[in-house]
Amino acid sequence: MPRWLAHLLLIVGWLLTPVVAWGASFLGLWLGALVAIRFHSPAAMLGAAGALGLVCGFATLWVWVHLMRRVPHLLSHLMAPRASEQHDALPAAD
Repeated sequence: MPRWLAHLLLIVGWLLTPVVAWGASFLGLWLGALVAIRFHSPAAMLGAAGALGLVCGFATLWVWVHLMRRVPHLLSHLMAPRASEQHDALPAAD
């Protein structure tokens, strides 16, 4: 993998962080609303839906940030070596 592509993937991954957190909290809120239908009190419904949205959003954000911190190490195994790191066998000039 070219080095510029690895750096681009890292930048795009960090820029996607708010989108991932928003999507997870939206999904959690939607699932919380499905669970909250069984309650009779509107305040309990809002509390349950909001709590599940909050938990899903923060849990996903925590996992995403830990994954993004490991990405440079994971990509380093796939990156092409730098030109200065390549060891070409040069014949000795005698």
